[in-house]
Amino acid sequence: MKNVVFPKGFQAGGVACGIKKNGNPDLGFLQSHPPATAFGAFTRNTAAAAPVKYCREVLASGSKVSHILVNSGNANAATGPKGYEDVLTTVSHLKNAMRIEGGVLICSTGVIGEPLPMDTLKKGIDLLCGKPGPTSDFSSAIMTTDTFAKIAEVTLNLAGHEVRLGGAAKGAGMICPNMATMLAFMTTDIGLESGYQSRFQDSVERSFNSITVDGDMSTNDTALLLANGASDVQYSSLSSADQRLFDAALMDLMRQLAQSIVRDGEGATKLITVEAVGAVSEADAKAVVRAVSNSPLVKTAFFGGDANWGRVLAAAGYSGAALEMEKLSLEFCDVKVFENGVPLPRDEEDLAQRMKAKDVSVKLNLGLGKFAWTYWTCDLSYDYVKINGSYRS
Repeated sequence: MKNVVFPKGFQAGGVACGIKKNGNPDLGFLQSHPPATAFGAFTRNTAAAAPVKYCREVLASGSKVSHILVNSGNANAATGPKGYEDVLTTVSHLKNAMRIEGGVLICSTGVIGEPLPMDTLKKGIDLLCGKPGPTSDFSSAIMTTDTFAKIAEVTLNLAGHEVRLGGAAKGAGMICPNMATMLAFMTTDIGLESGYQSRFQDSVERSFNSITVDGDMSTNDTALLLANGASDVQYSSLSSADQRLFDAALMDLMRQLAQSIVRDGEGATKLITVEAVGAVSEADAKAVVRAVSNSPLVKTAFFGGDANWGRVLAAAGYSGAALEMEKLSLEFCDVKVFENGVPLPRDEEDLAQRMKAKDVSVKLNLGLGKFAWTYWTCDLSYDYVKINGSYRS
């Protein structure tokens, strides 16, 4: 499992330092040598956590980044001025312990409203300095209610050189754009300039901002891309065709990670792809898929294997998007169930079998325009309530 250290020049590790009550790994680090150009996208929640505020400031400064430190089990959110002071103390301790001169980013995830246990965190940093442990521990150290590590890697040949991309993410609940509680870390050994931020943001929109588990926007959502140029390939020197290849590879990597988050949605049993086409605007296409994906009635129907397509139409109807029922069609698991304003005859037994699959789909054709968007969500099960009813314990 190479994940974030698959590209050249990256190292990672993780330890259990005692932030989590269960003794699982809870502190990870990611290092780039040489220091990397960093790109970020963050939660739009106005209650953004202290580490999110700090990361925004570092990226705005244009500093190269050599280290990312991530703790799980504590979000350091809604912790007031002390929370931000704790971030600065963490940065200072990390820089002194690892003799870091480059920029540092800090990420946290876990319970909201509890102060960081700073003595425990400092001991964890000292542990990382002594023996970081295997690289796979980074993926474990960033998890909270996740049941499996979310990792991905891609290799490209650009201008006769190998370019690598790697990634690791966490998230299973409190997932809803913008962004959808998730952390994601992408690495590449290509060289990127600061102007790539707009392309990175577009990839975020079509991956991490197109997933939802429960409709709750986190205070800590962060997606970071580090590009260190260790492959000796510069994006700006590539042909337009090779640039498009890299862009597509990054998009693919991020979508793999985003879909892994949804597959691991708390209590989830199904990945649901929700697609809207034929909308009069991109905003309308997004509104439709967002409404359908966040509908508890739709999500519970999929958990029960019930092809209750009326719930999908109802959600699309209240989405605020322009709709004309006589032009709309709807497919469930590749079976057309509604067209031009009327239901269609169908084999209910066949559709019920299709609904049992782990990967299911909904497609709405609004028949009004050329715009489309896709979301990924999951079903809503009994276990979601059980997990979130006792999260702090």
